[in-house]
Amino acid sequence: MAQGGDGASKVSIEEEAPRVRQIQGVPTADTGMVAVCEKGPVGEAVLCTSFEEWFRIFGNDIADGYGCSSARGFFDEGGQRLYTVRTVHYTDVDTASTKTSDAATINLETGATAPTAGSSLGANIGPWDLTPGDTLVITIDGGAPATATFDAAAAARESAAENFVIVNAQTLTVSIDGGAVQTISFLTGEFVAIGAATAEEVAAVINAKITGALATVTSGGTKVTITSDRRGTGSGVNVTGGSANGVLGFTTGNIAGTGDVSDIEAVTFTEAKTRIEADVAGCTVTSSGGAARISSNTTGGSSSVLVGASSTADDEFGFDNATHSGSAGASQDTLTVDGKYDGAYANTLQIVISAGSSGDAEAFDLAVLDDGVVVETFTSLTMDPDAERFVETIINDDDTGSAFIVVTDLALAGTATQKRPENATSGLLTGGDDGLTSLADVDFVGSSAGKTGLYGLDLAESVSILIVPDRATSAVQNAMLTYAEVWRKGSMVALFDPPASQTAAQIITYVTSTAALLNSSEFGAMFWPRIKVLNPSAAIFGNEANITIPPTGVIAGVLARGDVPEGGVYQPAAGIERGIMRSCLGFETDETLDERKRDLVFPKRINPLTSGVGLPRFIDGARTLKANGNFPYLSERRGVIFIEQSIKKGLEFARHRNNDESLRAEVDRTVRLFLIGEMKLGAFRTKNPDTAFFVDFGPGLNPDSVVFAGKLKGRVGLATQKPAEFIIVAFSQDTRALEAELAAS
Repeated sequence: MAQGGDGASKVSIEEEAPRVRQIQGVPTADTGMVAVCEKGPVGEAVLCTSFEEWFRIFGNDIADGYGCSSARGFFDEGGQRLYTVRTVHYTDVDTASTKTSDAATINLETGATAPTAGSSLGANIGPWDLTPGDTLVITIDGGAPATATFDAAAAARESAAENFVIVNAQTLTVSIDGGAVQTISFLTGEFVAIGAATAEEVAAVINAKITGALATVTSGGTKVTITSDRRGTGSGVNVTGGSANGVLGFTTGNIAGTGDVSDIEAVTFTEAKTRIEADVAGCTVTSSGGAARISSNTTGGSSSVLVGASSTADDEFGFDNATHSGSAGASQDTLTVDGKYDGAYANTLQIVISAGSSGDAEAFDLAVLDDGVVVETFTSLTMDPDAERFVETIINDDDTGSAFIVVTDLALAGTATQKRPENATSGLLTGGDDGLTSLADVDFVGSSAGKTGLYGLDLAESVSILIVPDRATSAVQNAMLTYAEVWRKGSMVALFDPPASQTAAQIITYVTSTAALLNSSEFGAMFWPRIKVLNPSAAIFGNEANITIPPTGVIAGVLARGDVPEGGVYQPAAGIERGIMRSCLGFETDETLDERKRDLVFPKRINPLTSGVGLPRFIDGARTLKANGNFPYLSERRGVIFIEQSIKKGLEFARHRNNDESLRAEVDRTVRLFLIGEMKLGAFRTKNPDTAFFVDFGPGLNPDSVVFAGKLKGRVGLATQKPAEFIIVAFSQDTRALEAELAAS
């Protein structure tokens, strides 16, 4: 708002939008892992920010997978954000529902109850709109079908005259269905010759003026019949008189419709009950909230009701065509308990029901035991879905519910008639399956259509590091490169584990020939060998002090640790300061301790993991797979990904704005300011903006043809840092004193 010249002289304050916008950096070390786990959601990327959280969702170490050990290594080394996609075998990775894993389950039962009758409940509330002759074909207790038929006919009254000598303004008075008397006047203008009116003319005049009935020409076109619109015993036609009736000859008085219902288009419950019970022996019809329930007069397992598909009124009442049987009064399934996730882990879970701690007879306590040890207890539960302690509400809660099971109230689902499980009910869950039989490369690679495998990470947009510790194969690792570089448009790097038991010569063959990874991409990095960590469970892995695992979980954690403080992403996570693997206790092969062996693998872009006398165990390389790429070092590539993704998000403000010089200047300033900030953090080889980077959003890149195409183009060049891989020091004899003596003589 303009202030000058308005009111008294003053100093006014106005706020303007910033000419340079702040770009917020994206996360640098969010890691995505596709792995085999003990439990957890299948095919869904789940973010965990601590190992305790990961353990609660995905479970313990298992002999068949490295998910747990990799997650432990990631968090132990300093990682903070890990997205995990649990994979299993799919019969078709394009369809997530074809997973072969299963959840363990058990059905808890009620106590014994009184026998019940078979019954079929209609879905529709009366009154019901039927058609005369509609039927319900009903079978009771498996006997012969019986048919209940709904009959109805409308009341009708026929004239006596054949020649209609009507005088102008004569009338006919009629009452329909017991309603008010209606007067029908016959006027000269309504006929060709009113004194010689035809049956068709008389019917037309009546139809134009009557309500609730229809006049038709009958008896070969010589008489007129008035028929009620209603069909049934509530139908009636009563000709009460009128000056024209002496000519028309309608018999006076009411004539009623026929049938077993008052109005076939609005059959009441009482009428339906009467008709069905009269025509079908051995059943009783009751109202359930206005719907009709047909019950057998017997009880027990042989008691049954079937409304047959040959019925013509079953749809109107809402009856299905299934056989509904009674129960013998034995215990019934009332509460299904499933493993919270697919997996054999739940086959060791036992459920125990006891009296509710609240003392309420309808309440119960539920305990979960694992190998006989109580791991969870839920008290004073109820089967009432409206109650605060409803069993599904308490146990299935995502935050405060069970970490092991989910439950389904079968009474609520309509498959049980009784509710509370009986006290002292106890049983093991069965049928849990990890889905690892026939597990193959394709299950890790997955499908964009099914959002399986790698593609389960699609919605985890912040992921910039990718690991698959359970599948160090050519197919999977090449697919990881494609996913990182192509599908995710270069927004992440893939860290590769070596296959198991690889010597230096073997890993070289694998990288250069078997998997053909060498010089394939700068979005991947290979590490060798596998590492040893503390054995987390003698029960699973035996009594050895250490176990051997793939290293990328640990390495991803080291990268994440090194990214802190701000700007750390530009520093190589390698060497005896920034590359220390704290949780590593040794290596699968001692060849990596031999410098001559490392001299063989390093030129093949394989980053060795090593140690030495007095040195920690550390990452001894920061190379990507591609030597001749734009950014051949892992720290370079990751730093550039951070810059690219931060700028991408930071320029969202410019979309859909007018593409003019002002906007392009604002974009230029915004990017330049961000790069200056990153330069001060050590992102580039110099700290002079003129030599550290360049930014161009100028007219040369944005001629009218580009602007008219709806595009704004720019170029950014970065002078990225290069790590010092080789420290070369020349030594020689110090002859300075001798040279000085000779010079003085």
